[in-house]
Amino acid sequence: MTLKLTARLAAVASLVNPGGTVADIGTDHAYLPAFLVLEGRIQSAIACDVRKMPLENAAETLRRFGLSDKISLRLSDGLDAVLPGEADEIVIAGIGGTLMTEILSRAAWLKAAGKHLVLQPQTHSEDVRRFLCENGFRILCEKAAQEPGHVYGVISAVYTGAENTHDEAYYYVGEMPQSESAEGRIYIKNTLSRLKKKAAALRAAESDTETVCRIEKIIKQIESPEML
Repeated sequence: MTLKLTARLAAVASLVNPGGTVADIGTDHAYLPAFLVLEGRIQSAIACDVRKMPLENAAETLRRFGLSDKISLRLSDGLDAVLPGEADEIVIAGIGGTLMTEILSRAAWLKAAGKHLVLQPQTHSEDVRRFLCENGFRILCEKAAQEPGHVYGVISAVYTGAENTHDEAYYYVGEMPQSESAEGRIYIKNTLSRLKKKAAALRAAESDTETVCRIEKIIKQIESPEML
């Protein structure tokens, strides 16, 4: 029996290092950890969700694929119910960037060698990148995945302890310019479109000219030949 992932989850799965134990936060149906175990990429996983209904859906997935002995289910607000030594691959996907940074900030044990983060924020990716860079994490690479109506970005990061300083544009596109993929270029194009709409709205309202100037500077940086 096989399990096929959506393009978004497939991109997340592709950045998980093989051989480790995964903590999948916001697991929903537990498709991601189930796929990774079925493919032999990992031996075990902890699938967490803050609500009972998704965990019931996850339990059904595990029963269907015979994985109940490989993947444990936990009711958990973020990483609160995961102990530091229980997982080395930390996946947080399908939630907003602001909530994601809150989850990361509560788990100080992520700041250790051997912990690998795979993050897929639905919104405010710039907040996630800024948090990582300002808290000693290094973004290794990024991947974009396209589904109807949306392009998702996935971030791979590890803790180094060194604060990484970047210009503001980096927090909006990260390592996407290095991906050289069609999806990555669309991600950058969509980010530019979002920023231009925001600047235009503020300009039309004739308010917060300082923010307008800041956004326009970011747009110019992203539109530079180095980015595009």
